[in-house]
Amino acid sequence: MAWITTILGTTGLYFYIHDYNIDQNDFQTQRAAVQSRLSLSLPHGIWQLDDENVRLALDSELSWPSVIAINVKGESGLNLGRTRDANSNLRDMLPNEQPKVDDTLSIPIIYQGKEHLGTATVYLSHDALRAREDQHLITIVAQIVLLDGLIFFIMSFNLQRFIFQPLAKLQQALNTAIRAPDASGAQITHLADDEIGGIVNGFNRIVARTAADLVKRTAAEAIAREEKEKAQQAYSQLMATQETLVEAEKMASLGSLVAGVAHEINTPVGITLTAASHLGTATSHITGKLDSGNIKKSDFQSYLETAQECCELILANSERAANLIHSFKQVAVDQTSEARRSFHLHDYLNEVITSLKPRFKHTKVSIDIQCEEDILLDSYPGALAQVLTNLVVNALIHGYEGGEIAGAIVIEAHRNAAQHVSMTISDNGRGISQENLSRVFEPFFTTRRGTGGSGLGLNIVYNIVRQRLGGNIEVHSEVGQGTRFTLDMPCIAPTVQHKENVA
Repeated sequence: MAWITTILGTTGLYFYIHDYNIDQNDFQTQRAAVQSRLSLSLPHGIWQLDDENVRLALDSELSWPSVIAINVKGESGLNLGRTRDANSNLRDMLPNEQPKVDDTLSIPIIYQGKEHLGTATVYLSHDALRAREDQHLITIVAQIVLLDGLIFFIMSFNLQRFIFQPLAKLQQALNTAIRAPDASGAQITHLADDEIGGIVNGFNRIVARTAADLVKRTAAEAIAREEKEKAQQAYSQLMATQETLVEAEKMASLGSLVAGVAHEINTPVGITLTAASHLGTATSHITGKLDSGNIKKSDFQSYLETAQECCELILANSERAANLIHSFKQVAVDQTSEARRSFHLHDYLNEVITSLKPRFKHTKVSIDIQCEEDILLDSYPGALAQVLTNLVVNALIHGYEGGEIAGAIVIEAHRNAAQHVSMTISDNGRGISQENLSRVFEPFFTTRRGTGGSGLGLNIVYNIVRQRLGGNIEVHSEVGQGTRFTLDMPCIAPTVQHKENVA
């Protein structure tokens, strides 16, 4: 029992520490999530001076028990806070109120990535976390005590029933056989039908069972065949279940993509709607003045300036939304209907880079191509052009801050086997940190959220290289030492069944 108690205690302590670490990690995750959500939800409301919108954003975060209060102080004199009273009802904080908490989180409020509007302070408490950990500890101790008692009872009952009582009956039967006056007394003729009794009775049935072995073997073969059929049926069900799980995983991935693109499209669509509404209001206003005959040149000039600004906003954000939808479509659809043909890699690389030269015209970044001139590919030039364009533009934006930093992008291509080509796109720019390096090919992962990055570019590159070009792509980078993408692809791309594009 001491060993069992020790094992149970050690196991309980392990699970307590494990759950404690999980609770701590969940707390930090929730803390980071609160910071991320407030960074996204507060700037618009504060910029529009919409106190009700700010209150709604704060109230939604107070649903987490560890958040005691949230206070927002703006550069324009805004001082708005929300907290819970003793009855857990939400109320406004007093101007100088300071809740008693264990932790505080200060969040700068940045509008459109550059305008500092103020600071949000989140007051956090560990009381709920500590209460949950204490309750978990009490539960573990109670479980250990209950299991100890239950195991002791079961062991005592089983030892008494299956060991001690059968041994006593067997000893009594053996003594009776020893005292028998003839050989017939050596046979134990009666014993209870339990484990030890089965052993004794089995001795008496050995001879009788020998003749029945053939029948039992035949029955055993029939049972084996039945079990084999059951196993095959279970295997078929397992394969069907596996296919169902694979399809479910595909749908879950598609759902993640839909959620990501919906989040990305929300901002440009919202700005477009706001600009269109503002343009409509200005149009109605100038129409009214025109109808009344009170219109001035300054009024019409002001309207034209407003219309131009709104049109620029609508056009820019509509193009942004259209590009996002187009990128999402490329990620969601497995294949495209792009035609394949034979082409020389050296000439085609120069054609692609020539088409990109206007993008690099006003930057300090140069592009150098080093490619063997006799490499002939039977592949998909459009797919290769998209891969090259995405990687080169990605290097310009992320490695050289859009061209403000001087540097060079080098494209090298050579045969590494009779029917394979190795191509590298390298730069000497900022590089990628180690924590982000393993995630660069994930959909919607970007370090430039809110400044034009959607996180789809490298994911599209990865899918095109693996699925369309039939190759592999790897990335190597160090912060401050640049980045190198390595593509290994066959000279003759694999033939694939194209799926129709879904509009």
